[in-house]
Amino acid sequence: MLRGVDLSVAQGEVLVLCGPSGSAKSTLLHCINHLETVTSGEVLVDGFVPDARGRLDVNRLRAEIGMVFQQLNLFPHLTVLDNITLPT
Repeated sequence: MLRGVDLSVAQGEVLVLCGPSGSAKSTLLHCINHLETVTSGEVLVDGFVPDARGRLDVNRLRAEIGMVFQQLNLFPHLTVLDNITLPT
């Protein structure tokens, strides 16, 4: 559960989230990437704001945000580069 989060990241800035297990780091990333449903508040990513009906082009958003999951589930028959660039 996230509460009281206010985060701004400038274009081109690299950010590291550190904290103990269970401190909601992954939950925050999931909310930014719209992999979790936000039940209150809002997540705004520059250039990706919901339209008047509250809809968002999630696929376009996800194409712009990089995320590496803790359990990688890589394809063993592909190179590292191929595994990383496959979703693009």
